[in-house]
Amino acid sequence: MGVEVVMGNANGKHLRALLPALSIIAVGCGGGSQAAAPSATTANEVRESSDEGPRNPVNKHGSGRVAALLGPGGGSLELSEGPRVQIPSGALEGGQEFVLKIAPKTTAFANKESERALGPTFSFAPGTNAPDGSHIEVSFPLGALPKGWGEPSIAYEVEEGTAISYGEDSTRTKWEYERANINGGRVVAQLPGLAGLRMQFVLTNLEAQ
Repeated sequence: MGVEVVMGNANGKHLRALLPALSIIAVGCGGGSQAAAPSATTANEVRESSDEGPRNPVNKHGSGRVAALLGPGGGSLELSEGPRVQIPSGALEGGQEFVLKIAPKTTAFANKESERALGPTFSFAPGTNAPDGSHIEVSFPLGALPKGWGEPSIAYEVEEGTAISYGEDSTRTKWEYERANINGGRVVAQLPGLAGLRMQFVLTNLEAQ
């Protein structure tokens, strides 16, 4: 298993290198294997927080990329490609612009018989947390599980630390999992917070277990 890293050079460009994996990360309640991949570059697309924000829920829809200013009322961002993220009311004290977009596809799940990617790789930034007793809901359309596949989960990318390769600093990331459920024609994951990096819904191969 290898770890993908993204390195910046003096010209502001990014280089990718494949490094040996340093560790295997324990899976959360959803189970599954682990991989690493570069973070989605969405942070530079997000505006600074404002003192004021909408008091009522804001719901925006777009294709490929959608942005919205959310405030104390929360709201949702949804892509025509399927991913939807809902921020509960009370999660934000002021106004903050969020971006939901299709992200560079990860290869973390491409060569595993035990897993199958569901839908596109996507990202939501910046990272945010749900208030106590609430969750951020991330979902994707799914009417029924394909034959032989079950136990849907969401894999989400988090920063693991930094590494030095070829004299350049790089960011190491890892994939962690949480169990998801099918509800109302969608596969739904409820998370206490989002890291602001990439996400990918996956299905488990029941025959490979």
